[in-house]
Amino acid sequence: MALDTLANAKSSLLISGSTDDTMLAQLLDAAESFIQQYTGRAFAGGTFTETHPAGGPMLFLKNYPIATVTSLRVDAERAFGSTTERDAASYVIHTERGVIESPTGPFLQPYRKGSDDWPESVKVVYTTATGSVPAAVKQAFADLVGHWYRLAKTHVDASFLSLTELTSAGNTKGYSWSLSRGLTIPPGVLELLDGFRVPAI
Repeated sequence: MALDTLANAKSSLLISGSTDDTMLAQLLDAAESFIQQYTGRAFAGGTFTETHPAGGPMLFLKNYPIATVTSLRVDAERAFGSTTERDAASYVIHTERGVIESPTGPFLQPYRKGSDDWPESVKVVYTTATGSVPAAVKQAFADLVGHWYRLAKTHVDASFLSLTELTSAGNTKGYSWSLSRGLTIPPGVLELLDGFRVPAI
């Protein structure tokens, strides 16, 4: 599921007609991919499988809020057979923050070096709701699609030349340097997304 629909994106960009729908659909895919890579999160929702270190009492999932935890398995050998699944009563799910907590201490004992110990020894399968993309992320999505759309239209109009002014048949057109120079991501898009980035652990 995409972060937003083609129709909503066109409405945000004040685009009518369907002439550029194919290009816009490609830009929607590219913008969603960029946002997922930049933030480390998949906002459109779905089912996810992640592995985490087992040396601490907290697991910080990439995507949230959490709808359900399908399974949580702990295995130092990382085979994750059915016998390694933990009873749901043995951990606490903080749904809004995307955190799973072991109230009794580290997920895997004995405690050795620290919370990063026993790497990839916890495997979590969980889901997040679809259709609940934050409004700020939708705005960043639309802004990024619009930026790339304007770049494409500018490059076509300027015959793919890197220039800020073009005179043809007595008419002079000016082009913003920010649109003619390349694919720099607008700072406003990054500012909207920064609050949603997965913290480096």
